[in-house]
Amino acid sequence: MTAHAAQGHGPGAMAPALSHPADAELTGAFKHAMGRLAGAVSVITAGRGEEMRGLTATAVCSVSIAPPTLLVCVNRHGEAHHAIARTGAFCVNVLAEHDRPIADRFAGRHGHAGSGKFDAVEWLSLSTGAPALRDALVSIDCTLAESVDAYTHTVFFGTVRAVRLGPAQPPLIHFDRGYRSLA
Repeated sequence: MTAHAAQGHGPGAMAPALSHPADAELTGAFKHAMGRLAGAVSVITAGRGEEMRGLTATAVCSVSIAPPTLLVCVNRHGEAHHAIARTGAFCVNVLAEHDRPIADRFAGRHGHAGSGKFDAVEWLSLSTGAPALRDALVSIDCTLAESVDAYTHTVFFGTVRAVRLGPAQPPLIHFDRGYRSLA
């Protein structure tokens, strides 16, 4: 949790402004360092029908087992951010190694945008109505419990409402600025 959240500021509190401009060299080094932090690739989805939105992300983390809670970090300027905030729900769909085209689609590559990202892929609805990828390794359906704004992103805390386990397959991993597999 951010320092301001730990100090008791409520949901949606803004992070303090930077007191100095970002150092370009340090920013570049930080980007490279985060690229070396291997992470599972997920598609985070929200909304229904023409209002469906989603993004590819690695910023997903478990928070608590009681109640089951996870967090996702989403850029505040993206369509998916607005869909999560508006609907109060989201689904984390963990991708398998063969889902690279889906990861690219939801990362906005190849011209896919808005609800068009959901075309040509099969979706289900679990508890909240947020789209759950039929072939995901796992889909974790959440209602929004809290949100904390932190600079360019919002940390959305989700209370888990449903979990759907897909077939066990090798996961899609992001490492060193590219997709990888465990094999």
